Amino acid sequence: MPTSMTGFGQADFTDDELSADVVVRTVNGRHLKTRVRLGLEMPAVDEHIRALVGKFIQRGTVDVFVRIDWSGAGGVAFNERVIQSYVQELDKLRQQLDLLSEIRIDQVAQLPGAVEAEGVPNEVADHVWGKLKPVVTQALEKTIEMRASEGRALAEDLQENCSAIRDAIVTLKNRRSESIDEFRARLEKRLGAALEKAALSIDQDTLAREVVLQTERSDISEEIARLKSHLAHFESALEEEASGRKLDFIAQEMHREANTISAKLTDPEMSEEAIDLREKIDRIREQVANLE
Repeated sequence: MPTSMTGFGQADFTDDELSADVVVRTVNGRHLKTRVRLGLEMPAVDEHIRALVGKFIQRGTVDVFVRIDWSGAGGVAFNERVIQSYVQELDKLRQQLDLLSEIRIDQVAQLPGAVEAEGVPNEVADHVWGKLKPVVTQALEKTIEMRASEGRALAEDLQENCSAIRDAIVTLKNRRSESIDEFRARLEKRLGAALEKAALSIDQDTLAREVVLQTERSDISEEIARLKSHLAHFESALEEEASGRKLDFIAQEMHREANTISAKLTDPEMSEEAIDLREKIDRIREQVANLE
Protein backbone atom coordinates (compact mmCIF):
# COMPACT_ATOMS: atom_id res chain seq x y z
CA MET A 1 0.00 0.00 0.00
CA PRO A 2 1.42 3.43 -0.91
CA THR A 3 2.22 5.98 1.76
CA SER A 4 1.39 9.66 1.96
CA MET A 5 4.14 12.15 1.20
CA THR A 6 3.02 14.34 4.10
CA GLY A 7 4.63 13.56 7.43
CA PHE A 8 6.28 14.86 10.58
CA GLY A 9 8.71 13.42 13.11
CA GLN A 10 10.74 14.75 16.04
CA ALA A 11 13.42 13.28 18.31
CA ASP A 12 16.01 14.62 20.75
CA PHE A 13 19.10 13.47 22.60
CA THR A 14 21.28 14.78 25.45
CA ASP A 15 24.50 13.66 27.08
CA ASP A 16 27.40 15.41 28.83
CA GLU A 17 28.95 16.49 25.53
CA LEU A 18 26.09 17.19 23.16
CA SER A 19 22.36 17.83 22.97
CA ALA A 20 20.42 17.63 19.74
CA ASP A 21 16.87 18.19 18.61
CA VAL A 22 15.84 16.89 15.17
CA VAL A 23 12.62 17.74 13.33
CA VAL A 24 11.66 16.18 9.99
CA ARG A 25 8.85 17.54 7.82
CA THR A 26 7.82 16.11 4.45
CA VAL A 27 5.40 17.30 1.78
CA ASN A 28 4.55 16.07 -1.69
CA GLY A 29 6.93 16.47 -4.62
CA ARG A 30 7.59 14.78 -7.94
CA HIS A 31 11.09 13.68 -6.89
CA LEU A 32 13.08 13.32 -3.68
CA LYS A 33 14.36 16.72 -2.58
CA THR A 34 16.15 16.96 0.76
CA ARG A 35 16.94 20.22 2.55
CA VAL A 36 19.07 20.14 5.69
CA ARG A 37 19.34 22.98 8.23
CA LEU A 38 22.22 21.91 10.45
CA GLY A 39 23.32 25.09 12.19
CA LEU A 40 26.98 24.01 12.26
CA GLU A 41 29.51 23.98 9.43
CA MET A 42 29.82 20.22 9.05
CA PRO A 43 29.44 19.20 5.38
CA ALA A 44 30.19 15.55 6.18
CA VAL A 45 27.27 15.37 8.64
CA ASP A 46 25.04 17.12 6.11
CA GLU A 47 25.86 14.41 3.53
CA HIS A 48 25.26 11.64 6.07
CA ILE A 49 21.80 13.05 6.82
CA ARG A 50 20.91 13.25 3.12
CA ALA A 51 22.04 9.67 2.55
CA LEU A 52 20.02 8.46 5.55
CA VAL A 53 16.89 10.26 4.30
CA GLY A 54 17.27 8.46 0.96
CA LYS A 55 17.11 5.08 2.72
CA PHE A 56 13.76 5.93 4.30
CA ILE A 57 12.03 8.09 1.70
CA GLN A 58 11.85 7.72 -2.08
CA ARG A 59 9.76 10.71 -3.13
CA GLY A 60 8.73 14.12 -1.79
CA THR A 61 10.28 17.25 -0.35
CA VAL A 62 12.01 16.58 2.97
CA ASP A 63 13.12 19.28 5.41
CA VAL A 64 15.44 18.21 8.23
CA PHE A 65 16.01 20.77 11.00
CA VAL A 66 18.83 19.96 13.40
CA ARG A 67 19.58 22.05 16.48
CA ILE A 68 22.86 21.08 18.14
CA ASP A 69 24.28 22.39 21.40
CA TRP A 70 27.80 21.01 21.43
CA SER A 71 30.72 21.89 23.68
CA GLY A 72 33.18 21.26 20.84
CA ALA A 73 31.50 23.54 18.36
CA GLY A 74 33.87 25.81 16.45
CA GLY A 75 33.71 29.57 16.64
CA VAL A 76 33.69 32.16 13.90
CA ALA A 77 36.44 33.91 11.98
CA PHE A 78 36.49 37.34 10.34
CA ASN A 79 37.33 37.35 6.65
CA GLU A 80 39.80 40.25 6.66
CA ARG A 81 40.12 40.44 2.89
CA VAL A 82 36.36 40.75 2.41
CA ILE A 83 36.00 43.26 5.26
CA GLN A 84 38.84 45.45 3.91
CA SER A 85 37.19 45.45 0.49
CA TYR A 86 33.85 46.47 2.03
CA VAL A 87 35.48 49.30 4.05
CA GLN A 88 37.41 50.66 1.04
CA GLU A 89 34.34 50.70 -1.20
CA LEU A 90 32.13 52.20 1.49
CA ASP A 91 34.69 54.89 2.27
CA LYS A 92 34.99 55.75 -1.42
CA LEU A 93 31.19 55.99 -1.68
CA ARG A 94 31.05 58.15 1.49
CA GLN A 95 33.50 60.65 0.03
CA GLN A 96 31.73 60.76 -3.34
CA LEU A 97 28.40 61.51 -1.70
CA ASP A 98 29.94 63.82 0.90
CA LEU A 99 28.46 61.85 3.77
CA LEU A 100 29.34 62.63 7.37
CA SER A 101 28.54 59.25 8.94
CA GLU A 102 31.44 56.98 9.85
CA ILE A 103 31.84 53.37 8.81
CA ARG A 104 31.08 51.05 11.73
CA ILE A 105 32.73 47.66 11.93
CA ASP A 106 29.69 46.02 13.56
CA GLN A 107 27.61 46.94 10.54
CA VAL A 108 30.26 45.77 8.08
CA ALA A 109 30.45 42.43 9.93
CA GLN A 110 26.80 41.79 9.03
CA LEU A 111 27.51 41.96 5.29
CA PRO A 112 27.70 38.68 3.30
CA GLY A 113 31.02 36.86 3.64
CA ALA A 114 32.44 39.11 6.37
CA VAL A 115 32.15 36.43 9.05
CA GLU A 116 32.65 32.71 8.44
CA ALA A 117 32.00 29.76 10.69
CA GLU A 118 35.08 27.75 11.47
CA GLY A 119 35.02 24.33 9.90
CA VAL A 120 35.01 21.08 11.88
CA PRO A 121 37.67 18.40 11.10
CA ASN A 122 36.28 15.26 9.46
CA GLU A 123 37.22 13.00 12.36
CA VAL A 124 35.33 15.29 14.75
CA ALA A 125 32.35 15.43 12.39
CA ASP A 126 32.30 11.62 12.32
CA HIS A 127 32.23 11.59 16.11
CA VAL A 128 29.28 14.00 16.13
CA TRP A 129 27.48 11.97 13.47
CA GLY A 130 27.86 8.85 15.61
CA LYS A 131 25.81 10.55 18.31
CA LEU A 132 23.42 12.28 15.90
CA LYS A 133 22.57 9.34 13.62
CA PRO A 134 20.23 7.53 16.10
CA VAL A 135 18.35 10.79 16.71
CA VAL A 136 17.86 11.48 12.99
CA THR A 137 16.86 7.84 12.48
CA GLN A 138 14.25 8.06 15.21
CA ALA A 139 12.78 11.27 13.74
CA LEU A 140 12.64 9.65 10.29
CA GLU A 141 10.96 6.53 11.69
CA LYS A 142 8.26 8.66 13.29
CA THR A 143 7.82 10.51 9.99
CA ILE A 144 7.42 7.22 8.14
CA GLU A 145 4.82 6.06 10.66
CA MET A 146 2.77 9.21 10.07
CA ARG A 147 3.14 8.92 6.28
CA ALA A 148 1.98 5.29 6.43
CA SER A 149 -1.03 6.18 8.58
CA GLU A 150 -2.11 8.96 6.22
CA GLY A 151 -1.46 6.64 3.27
CA ARG A 152 -3.89 4.07 4.67
CA ALA A 153 -6.57 6.73 5.13
CA LEU A 154 -6.04 7.98 1.57
CA ALA A 155 -6.20 4.44 0.19
CA GLU A 156 -9.55 3.83 1.92
CA ASP A 157 -10.94 7.04 0.46
CA LEU A 158 -9.62 6.11 -2.98
CA GLN A 159 -11.31 2.70 -2.75
CA GLU A 160 -14.61 4.44 -2.01
CA ASN A 161 -14.15 6.68 -5.03
CA CYS A 162 -13.36 3.66 -7.19
CA SER A 163 -16.62 2.04 -6.08
CA ALA A 164 -18.50 5.25 -6.92
CA ILE A 165 -16.89 5.31 -10.38
CA ARG A 166 -17.88 1.69 -10.96
CA ASP A 167 -21.49 2.54 -10.02
CA ALA A 168 -21.42 5.49 -12.44
CA ILE A 169 -20.23 3.18 -15.24
CA VAL A 170 -23.13 0.79 -14.58
CA THR A 171 -25.58 3.72 -14.64
CA LEU A 172 -24.21 4.93 -17.98
CA LYS A 173 -24.43 1.45 -19.52
CA ASN A 174 -27.98 0.92 -18.31
CA ARG A 175 -29.07 4.34 -19.50
CA ARG A 176 -27.48 3.83 -22.93
CA SER A 177 -30.20 1.63 -24.49
CA GLU A 178 -32.97 3.74 -22.97
CA SER A 179 -31.50 6.94 -24.46
CA ILE A 180 -31.44 5.43 -27.99
CA ASP A 181 -35.10 4.38 -27.74
CA GLU A 182 -36.00 7.85 -26.48
CA PHE A 183 -34.04 9.48 -29.31
CA ARG A 184 -35.97 7.38 -31.88
CA ALA A 185 -39.27 8.34 -30.29
CA ARG A 186 -38.39 12.06 -30.24
CA LEU A 187 -37.15 12.00 -33.83
CA GLU A 188 -40.22 10.14 -35.04
CA LYS A 189 -42.46 12.63 -33.27
CA ARG A 190 -40.68 15.68 -34.72
CA LEU A 191 -40.59 14.24 -38.23
CA GLY A 192 -44.21 13.16 -37.99
CA ALA A 193 -45.33 16.63 -37.00
CA ALA A 194 -43.34 18.24 -39.83
CA LEU A 195 -44.43 15.77 -42.47
CA GLU A 196 -48.07 15.86 -41.40
CA LYS A 197 -48.27 19.49 -42.49
CA ALA A 198 -47.01 18.50 -45.91
CA ALA A 199 -49.33 15.48 -46.04
CA LEU A 200 -46.33 13.12 -46.22
CA SER A 201 -45.55 9.93 -44.32
CA ILE A 202 -42.39 8.99 -42.46
CA ASP A 203 -39.83 6.96 -44.39
CA GLN A 204 -38.94 4.19 -41.94
CA ASP A 205 -35.62 3.52 -43.70
CA THR A 206 -34.58 7.17 -43.29
CA LEU A 207 -35.65 7.07 -39.65
CA ALA A 208 -33.65 3.90 -39.09
CA ARG A 209 -30.54 5.42 -40.68
CA GLU A 210 -30.76 8.49 -38.42
CA VAL A 211 -31.08 6.30 -35.36
CA VAL A 212 -28.07 4.24 -36.46
CA LEU A 213 -26.01 7.38 -37.04
CA GLN A 214 -26.93 8.74 -33.62
CA THR A 215 -26.09 5.39 -32.06
CA GLU A 216 -22.65 5.37 -33.67
CA ARG A 217 -21.89 8.98 -32.79
CA SER A 218 -22.77 8.47 -29.14
CA ASP A 219 -21.29 4.98 -28.80
CA ILE A 220 -19.18 4.90 -25.62
CA SER A 221 -18.74 1.15 -25.32
CA GLU A 222 -15.00 1.24 -26.09
CA GLU A 223 -14.39 4.09 -23.65
CA ILE A 224 -16.38 2.25 -20.97
CA ALA A 225 -14.34 -0.92 -21.53
CA ARG A 226 -11.04 0.96 -21.27
CA LEU A 227 -12.23 2.87 -18.20
CA LYS A 228 -13.16 -0.39 -16.46
CA SER A 229 -9.74 -1.81 -17.32
CA HIS A 230 -7.97 1.29 -15.95
CA LEU A 231 -10.08 1.08 -12.80
CA ALA A 232 -9.06 -2.55 -12.22
CA HIS A 233 -5.38 -1.65 -12.70
CA PHE A 234 -5.78 1.30 -10.33
CA GLU A 235 -7.26 -0.84 -7.55
CA SER A 236 -4.51 -3.41 -8.04
CA ALA A 237 -1.82 -0.71 -7.81
CA LEU A 238 -3.36 0.48 -4.54
CA GLU A 239 -2.12 -2.75 -2.96
CA GLU A 240 1.48 -2.08 -4.04
CA GLU A 241 4.10 -0.07 -2.15
CA ALA A 242 5.46 3.23 -3.48
CA SER A 243 3.00 3.18 -6.38
CA GLY A 244 2.15 6.89 -6.39
CA ARG A 245 3.61 7.54 -9.85
CA LYS A 246 1.80 4.53 -11.31
CA LEU A 247 -1.50 5.56 -9.75
CA ASP A 248 -1.06 9.10 -11.08
CA PHE A 249 -0.53 7.80 -14.63
CA ILE A 250 -3.59 5.51 -14.46
CA ALA A 251 -5.72 8.35 -13.08
CA GLN A 252 -4.69 10.52 -16.06
CA GLU A 253 -5.81 7.77 -18.45
CA MET A 254 -9.13 7.46 -16.61
CA HIS A 255 -9.62 11.20 -16.89
CA ARG A 256 -8.96 11.06 -20.64
CA GLU A 257 -11.61 8.37 -21.14
CA ALA A 258 -14.12 10.30 -19.03
CA ASN A 259 -13.56 13.41 -21.15
CA THR A 260 -14.18 11.44 -24.35
CA ILE A 261 -17.37 9.93 -22.90
CA SER A 262 -18.63 13.35 -21.89
CA ALA A 263 -17.91 14.80 -25.35
CA LYS A 264 -19.89 12.06 -27.11
CA LEU A 265 -23.06 12.22 -25.08
CA THR A 266 -26.15 14.21 -26.06
CA ASP A 267 -28.60 12.69 -23.62
CA PRO A 268 -29.02 15.19 -20.71
CA GLU A 269 -29.30 12.51 -18.05
CA MET A 270 -26.19 10.69 -19.27
CA SER A 271 -24.30 13.97 -19.63
CA GLU A 272 -25.03 14.81 -16.00
CA GLU A 273 -23.80 11.39 -14.93
CA ALA A 274 -20.64 11.87 -17.02
CA ILE A 275 -19.95 15.18 -15.26
CA ASP A 276 -20.22 13.43 -11.88
CA LEU A 277 -17.87 10.75 -13.21
CA ARG A 278 -15.26 13.35 -14.15
CA GLU A 279 -15.54 15.00 -10.75
CA LYS A 280 -14.89 11.67 -9.01
CA ILE A 281 -11.83 11.05 -11.18
CA ASP A 282 -10.57 14.59 -10.56
CA ARG A 283 -10.78 13.91 -6.83
CA ILE A 284 -8.74 10.75 -7.32
CA ARG A 285 -6.09 12.70 -9.24
CA GLU A 286 -5.82 15.21 -6.41
CA GLN A 287 -5.43 12.45 -3.85
CA VAL A 288 -2.79 10.38 -5.68
CA ALA A 289 -0.67 13.53 -6.09
CA ASN A 290 0.15 13.13 -2.38
CA LEU A 291 1.09 9.45 -2.53
CA GLU A 292 4.70 8.27 -2.63
